[in-house]
Amino acid sequence: MPHFTTRSLIAQCIMPRISAEAYFDAERGEETRKALHSLIQEEGIGGVCVFAGNALETAQMLQELQTIAARAQHPPLLVSSDFEHGVAMRLSGGTAFPHAMALGMADNPLMTEKVARAIALEAKVLGVHWNFAPVADVNCNKLNPIINIRAFGETPDVVSRHASAYIRGTQAENIIATAKHFPGHGDTQADSHLELPTLPFDAERLETVELAPFRAAIASGVRSIMVGHLAVPALQPSEQHSAKPLPASLSSEIMTKLLRETLGFTGLIVTDGLDMKAITNDWSVEESAVSAFSAGTDVVLLPPDPRRALDALEKAVEAGDVSLEKVIASAQRILEAKQWCGLVNIEAEVGWRVNALETTQIQRIRSRPNEIPEINKQEHGLLALDAAKPALRWFGEKSLVQPLDKFSNIAGFALVEERDVPAATNFFRYLAQLYRSDCDFAFVDASISEEDIAELLAGTNDAEVVIFAIFVRPQAEQGTIKVSERLEKIALRLANGKPTLAVLFGNPYLRETFPADVFLCTFSPSEPSLGAAASELLRQL
Repeated sequence: MPHFTTRSLIAQCIMPRISAEAYFDAERGEETRKALHSLIQEEGIGGVCVFAGNALETAQMLQELQTIAARAQHPPLLVSSDFEHGVAMRLSGGTAFPHAMALGMADNPLMTEKVARAIALEAKVLGVHWNFAPVADVNCNKLNPIINIRAFGETPDVVSRHASAYIRGTQAENIIATAKHFPGHGDTQADSHLELPTLPFDAERLETVELAPFRAAIASGVRSIMVGHLAVPALQPSEQHSAKPLPASLSSEIMTKLLRETLGFTGLIVTDGLDMKAITNDWSVEESAVSAFSAGTDVVLLPPDPRRALDALEKAVEAGDVSLEKVIASAQRILEAKQWCGLVNIEAEVGWRVNALETTQIQRIRSRPNEIPEINKQEHGLLALDAAKPALRWFGEKSLVQPLDKFSNIAGFALVEERDVPAATNFFRYLAQLYRSDCDFAFVDASISEEDIAELLAGTNDAEVVIFAIFVRPQAEQGTIKVSERLEKIALRLANGKPTLAVLFGNPYLRETFPADVFLCTFSPSEPSLGAAASELLRQL
């Protein structure tokens, strides 16, 4: 029966970033693979976190990595990812489901549970065991640049009910669910990918708003909680006297005193990514890893340099700055999580053996190398559409523009950044399939020239109604969820005094500022929401 050294126990608590995109890259893939294989084979890291790539290559990569861990007689890797609204959030080839706010607007917890279960099924066949979802933040700040439609809603009640439903659906498939971003990232105006936000509220407010969904998540049996990079002075009275504010993710008052002792959470605690600028602006790799671990986290997520983080933690244990008991407790929780997922059997406090794992999935990947097994894309696609339809909301007098086929000519403009072009193209394609008369569609960004504006006005002169498709939504390191003032002025010119409809696929609060007569909000830019919006405009639902 294998046992652990102190270093290998610490290694169980390290979870670096990986991607099939980099792993199979023609130019740098060999270097990427060598570094990752070394961390697994030589150090025995406990898991990895999956990012970009396609689903098939990701499944093949994870199969290779698990084989390397097994040959080195290390425990299987615990594999995580952010699949908040489906595998498609990170990987091509998975089903895209509506965002959390769309599910909250539909307000059918049973549907939320079904969606979460479908996402868990897709994660499972890829070899992913841990979904960093649901978002349990209450989006009570309309200017929040990073939560917004990722949250289920604006009230603790809505968020609590749907976060709990999401947890039930996820964990029904033995995929670990994660309530995030503790103690609550919803009422901030800063993006922790860029800087350290602060929650300036008193303890009573935090208890009734921010903490309520996390209490509900714990009561629902959530197996992990992600702690955010945000300072919360009311919860950290003894930690706010240093030269720099201490984020919750490095705070013993929040992770140990509040989460463990007061709320009684016994599952896995994981930091948000330690490669985010809220951390890297002020803490080195070594400082953040040691501070987070000693403060109470079990998993050091996405350290910018995993080996430096591991070295620093080992030195901290040797120096007595981190207790061996804390290392053993965290490694034990990680092994227990692997046991719950069906990866290992724990035989002693720090001993383990590999389960007789189901090999069907690997055999199918090998025998059918161009497809992922057991994902019923048609069934999941229909479920996603069923989830998207009841989320649609009109603001303004919809009879002014609906149904669109009462007009003989319409014009559509997508206000986009480069990343939005595929979604905008698909929306207009769906609209064109349903609308049988003349329609002109174009893409507009803030760099458009006066000559191009004049050309668009001339080309849409006969349009009786103007549609704006807007995809502004939370994005890491973007720092805003607004439409620029210049784009708003351009939209007014393109409308040219005609009735205007804005379809908001992202930030729903733009209806308060954007110059349109009527708004249709989908609360998600995912594929089913695009189709649902097009159908609604023609009364095809």
